[in-house]
Amino acid sequence: MITPLEAVLLVVLLLCPLHWLVLRYFDQIQDPAYLRRQGIAVERERALDARSAPIGSYRDVPIAGTVTFKGMVYRYDRVLDPRLRERIGPGEVFIAPGLVYVLSEGYR
Repeated sequence: MITPLEAVLLVVLLLCPLHWLVLRYFDQIQDPAYLRRQGIAVERERALDARSAPIGSYRDVPIAGTVTFKGMVYRYDRVLDPRLRERIGPGEVFIAPGLVYVLSEGYR
């Protein structure tokens, strides 16, 4: 028979690896080097650190010449159908409604 204390210890021991994995993931997504290796989809405008002056518009949304995300500068590259946003590659940022920016040369 297992005592209540042993049951608590068992639960804690089983949760420790999961807790470690979650903390490791959050550390990764804060690391600029990790983000450069991934394609990023920005859901909210406020997630951006900064935007430059508009160079045009797409679907009534201004297209900034550059955007800054997590301290890295990305320059405007192209428009992509929002349904295909999973196709962005490393060093790219997708911003709704379909704007794709690529990492500037100084950050590669």
